[in-house]
Amino acid sequence: MTIKKILVAHDFSDAASRALSFAARLASEAGAKLALTYVHPDIYDGRGEASLTLPAALPGQGERYLRFLHEELERLAKALVGAAADELETHVVRGEPVKRIEALAQEIGADVICVGASGKGAVERVLLGSVSQLVLRSSPIPVLVVP
Repeated sequence: MTIKKILVAHDFSDAASRALSFAARLASEAGAKLALTYVHPDIYDGRGEASLTLPAALPGQGERYLRFLHEELERLAKALVGAAADELETHVVRGEPVKRIEALAQEIGADVICVGASGKGAVERVLLGSVSQLVLRSSPIPVLVVP
C-alpha cells in the first residue's frame, strides 16, 4: 500500500500533538502529503428551539471563533512540525467529530487517518467512549492510533 495523503485529527490535546508529530515523520519518509483537521461541535446560532445549556451566539461569533481555531491549528502545526507546516493543509469544520473526520478523509482522498490515543482511564472509556475509538471502529479508511 502506498500512502499518499495522511489526515490527522487534532483536538488540541497532547495525544493529538504526538499523533501530528508522528504523522509528519511518516509523511516525510513516505513522500506523502499531510492534512490536519479540527472538528468543532455545532454552535447554537439562536434559531430554532434554544437549549437551556447553550447561550445563543452573537451574529458572526461562530465564524470568528472558527477562524481563530484555524489560526491556532496552523500555529500549533508550525510549532510541532516546523517548515513542513507550510506544505500542510488545514481544515476546521463544524459538526459531529467522527462523521466529519471520516467524511473529510474521503473528500480529500486520505489513505490513512491518524489520531491520538485517548488519555481517559478504562472506566471513562467504557462509559463515554472516545472519538479515536469510534473512528477506529467505523472508518472505511485505515486508522493509525498514536499513543
